[in-house]
Amino acid sequence: MSRWAVLVLITLAHALGALAVLSVAPLSPFLLDALHLSRAQAGLLLPAVYLGGVLMSLPAGWLTDRLGVRTVLGAGQALIGVLVLIAALASELVVLLACLVIAGFGFSVLNPSTGKAVVEWFPPRRRGFAMGIKQTGLTLGGLAGALALPPVALAAGWRAALMTGGALALASAALTLILYRSPAAPTDAATATWPRLSELRVFLRRPGVIVVFVSGLALSVAQSSVLAHLALYARDTFALSPVAAGQMLALAQAGGTASRLAWGAISDRFFGGRRRPGVVLNALVGSSAYALLSLGDRLPVAGLVPLAVIAGVGAFGWVGLYFALVAEIGGARYAGLLTGVAVAFAWSGVLVGPPIFGLLVDRTGSYAWPWLGLASIGVAVAATLPRPAPLVQREPSQ
Repeated sequence: MSRWAVLVLITLAHALGALAVLSVAPLSPFLLDALHLSRAQAGLLLPAVYLGGVLMSLPAGWLTDRLGVRTVLGAGQALIGVLVLIAALASELVVLLACLVIAGFGFSVLNPSTGKAVVEWFPPRRRGFAMGIKQTGLTLGGLAGALALPPVALAAGWRAALMTGGALALASAALTLILYRSPAAPTDAATATWPRLSELRVFLRRPGVIVVFVSGLALSVAQSSVLAHLALYARDTFALSPVAAGQMLALAQAGGTASRLAWGAISDRFFGGRRRPGVVLNALVGSSAYALLSLGDRLPVAGLVPLAVIAGVGAFGWVGLYFALVAEIGGARYAGLLTGVAVAFAWSGVLVGPPIFGLLVDRTGSYAWPWLGLASIGVAVAATLPRPAPLVQREPSQ
């Protein structure tokens, strides 16, 4: 396979896996009504997925380095598909949450395995753009889900919509297992150099690496809150229908998709392969959008459309650069393992962001304070992330 064919395949795998497991976000207005949930309870749906992801993220990175991209990515997508199909049969919140947690085990492999594929197939000066394309899988999957699944739920019910997502994940798993190939078969010498979990200590002793991990956690609080609550915010604040509210989330995903591509190209061409400047600028874009969203119904309805796009840039645009940075810190030997650690940090933010956001809305009766909280997170990351010394050795030095 050519590297570009591989990139298409892993981006599709990321997209369909994400569409299935994150389908609860655009379907949240339907689930809230059907299962009689509070907004705080609705805020538990995405964290359930990411709880499974956090629990398995480090093993997922280690298994990717040991077993290879094809096996781990295909198995993860299959697990997502099966558990989402089972979740569609749930009639109680606790059963639905349990299915989502286990589906999160499969979700945990998407970033380490596809990230390792990029590191294996692409040279450093093309890696930022390639990683940006690959990371659009998450937002493209979310975009497709936000546009397609609410109409399915409206016509045939939320269970049918979930089943659609699960079936797509299973189809993608089969495609990955049939088509994906590594650039070269590992030799015995390469096998002998497989990383050990204990070698993580070398990285965890570096304060700059810890700053990167904590920044990912903070930005994921904002990302997951936007993903979990933007549709509900649009419905509650502007009296939009569930389908129209889902379209606002789709616009945010579209903004995130475009920005992931743009930041990857910008970091390769204008930042000399450095990833942190783009993450910082993206955090400031997000802060501005969240501050405006805090105005609520004082915003004109027409203004919600461009603002949803900009909020999507801030919420989703940083991820490709972030995981490119982490993979490059680890190098080819440790890319999967270090990405697994980064995923554990980042997804830990998802465990607290949506529930706290929803709880604040329930307690205050307003979306203003939660949006302002997300704005402050972006400013804090922008002020902190540039401080550590260079973390990646480059040729020529950058």
